[in-house]
Amino acid sequence: MIAQLLELRHPLAELVGWDDRVRLMVRPRRYEHVLRVAELACRIARANGLDEARAYAAGLLHDIARDLPDVELLRLAPPECAIDAAHPLALHGRAARVLLERWGYRDPVVLEAVEDHTTGPRGGNPVADCVYIADVSEPGRGVNDDLRELALHDLPTALSGAIVSKVTYLQGRGITVHPRTLRAYHALPCVRQALAEGEGPLPTRPDPAQTFERPPRRRRPSRPHA
Repeated sequence: MIAQLLELRHPLAELVGWDDRVRLMVRPRRYEHVLRVAELACRIARANGLDEARAYAAGLLHDIARDLPDVELLRLAPPECAIDAAHPLALHGRAARVLLERWGYRDPVVLEAVEDHTTGPRGGNPVADCVYIADVSEPGRGVNDDLRELALHDLPTALSGAIVSKVTYLQGRGITVHPRTLRAYHALPCVRQALAEGEGPLPTRPDPAQTFERPPRRRRPSRPHA
């Protein structure tokens, strides 16, 4: 895929060096996930006539801070709310952006997509939409195949389905939803319309791929997370 980007003669073709850095920052299984997300985000962008090089770049970089210890995540991205403080893993998108900026990465479209992949796109950045869907539906997860296929021809509907599903899943289990995710949820046209008509959102199936806001579980160092 890097070779294909070089053929595109795109400014982001310098990803060869960043690919090496990502490989050093994350565990092997995480790196495999990162590559699948990058390739799927690129595929979704291409199918929707969007910037496939930036989608690939954001997918490649999105989890660069995912395997950092909690104390480092808190240092890089001070908590904005109680959820951040209690569950520092929720910060890995913001922490990734901070790291990338400190290391000289400057593309604002890619940086926003990296930051928003944990809590949901804030709107106006279709590259972020591609990465968000790719992250929750890449084939290695074994879930959300329908969202992956839908995103290839109807990205807005796939994004709405992913965000509504996540909020419904968390609220149905009494788990507090991150304020950024709620903002993304309430910004969805389908939700705004439902609320204006005095209705709740349509029922959706749970989304088990989205777990970062669950109560923390005891980690086993010998079994890295997917």
